[in-house]
Amino acid sequence: KSGIKPVVTLYHWDLPQCLQDEYCGWLGRQVIDDFVHFSSTCFSAFGDRVSMWITLNEPWCAAVQGFASGEHAPGRQWSPDHEPYRAAHHMLLAHARAVELYRSEFGGGQIGIARSPNGPRN
Repeated sequence: KSGIKPVVTLYHWDLPQCLQDEYCGWLGRQVIDDFVHFSSTCFSAFGDRVSMWITLNEPWCAAVQGFASGEHAPGRQWSPDHEPYRAAHHMLLAHARAVELYRSEFGGGQIGIARSPNGPRN
């Protein structure tokens, strides 16, 4: 009625604690399958009302500030030369698989990723 179109962000720095506890969240490769399953559930449940999706909000911030500086959850600083890259790698793989799933099985809308305005520049 009002012309407002929702834009849904699937991940905005809010990974369930149980996934962090079970396999260190984005550091564990299992998170990719979990994210794809979650994405599929959301596409199925809300796809009739949502045609614009964001898979990940600012993955650079989540990776660097969560796994290097420790400023954001999960607040890790144990291996800043390794962990942020591993987390970012898994985030990008999860993004790619969710996009592939959406385009192949749901489609009809737009899907992408939200880049960080304060992240690395081209």
